[in-house]
Amino acid sequence: MDLQKIMAKARDIARSSGTITTEQLNGLCPNNMESEDITALFKALNAEGIHLKDDEAEP
Repeated sequence: MDLQKIMAKARDIARSSGTITTEQLNGLCPNNMESEDITALFKALNAEGIHLKDDEAEP
């Protein structure tokens, strides 16, 4: 997994609202991610101040 590439795309998506949906995040990630990679990704999102939301309808 290339965490830096995923985070760069996540930053672009979250730039205006500060959030990314689970669907958008799933689209950025490979299907074969290890649990350690998922943990690292969530830590990186948190460190960047990017919030995860379930769908587009949430405020």
